[in-house]
Amino acid sequence: MVGMSLLRSAAAFAARLGPLKAGNNATNILARSIPRTDKVAIRWGHGKKLFVVKPSDYYDRRFLRLLQYYILLTGIPVAVFVTAVNIFIGEAELAEIPEGYEPDYWEYYKHPITRWIVRNVYDSPVKDYEKVMAAIQIEKEKADMRLRQQEVRRHMRQSGDGPWFHVPTLDKELIDNSPKSTPDN
Repeated sequence: MVGMSLLRSAAAFAARLGPLKAGNNATNILARSIPRTDKVAIRWGHGKKLFVVKPSDYYDRRFLRLLQYYILLTGIPVAVFVTAVNIFIGEAELAEIPEGYEPDYWEYYKHPITRWIVRNVYDSPVKDYEKVMAAIQIEKEKADMRLRQQEVRRHMRQSGDGPWFHVPTLDKELIDNSPKSTPDN
């Protein structure tokens, strides 16, 4: 008992020596004193708490989820189809061409998917050739027309026709600029 009372008095003495110290510590508990309420406890933690404004990543995540979904939606069936074609049909083998047989243009490709794409999607080489020849013919007709226009312009210049020919106007000396007695004279 004597030790406790001695300890209590020492705690009260220490509290009187440092009155500006914060509220709830061991000396106030032992001294049975009332903690001071005029001071606010400050707990800094790991730095000042800030409300950081950052852009939302909702639309980024949504885009990536939809991208993954649609890639898998189309990718898995395509992969299954290509695998089935490679397993069950396989690539074409080189064989001797029979006498009198002319192969179609898609039969020169080895893979069956490539053959199907060339036959049903792309134009035939004959059609491509005709399109190129038509473009060359159109450009040749344009060049011939330009040559004819140049020749016509040359002839027009020689004969004096065209926008560079003009009618001479009256001489400006014929205009009477003298003062007039009446406005109608």
